[in-house]
Amino acid sequence: MAEEYRIAWMIYGGGTLVLLAAGWWFMRNWSWAWLRYSLLLLGATVLLAPARTGAPETPPMPVLPLFVYQTLFEEEGAAPEVTATLVFAGGGALALLAIWGLAALYLGHRREQRRQFEDDPFFNEQ
Repeated sequence: MAEEYRIAWMIYGGGTLVLLAAGWWFMRNWSWAWLRYSLLLLGATVLLAPARTGAPETPPMPVLPLFVYQTLFEEEGAAPEVTATLVFAGGGALALLAIWGLAALYLGHRREQRRQFEDDPFFNEQ
């Protein structure tokens, strides 16, 4: 990869991290922390996942900006490999979001049930 692309990736990655940090800062008071973290993970995945275009010897580019550029400015629309990369990156992050959310909700429910069980005077007499 050429030096210009490395510098461009570093600037883009730094900007994305600043954007995600700002998102974390503004969502820090949400009651569902897993949702906040999952949305930030989804944003990071879609913004930072690299995609290769069909041309050989081209450096990887961020998938979401490449998809938007190809959709808006190219006659054929977005390339199939760019669209597939975007779909699989977003789908994988959403699957992780769903698993993480379900686990967090389940563990929170168990914690609440345990707290109710410990506070019940009928069960504490034994």
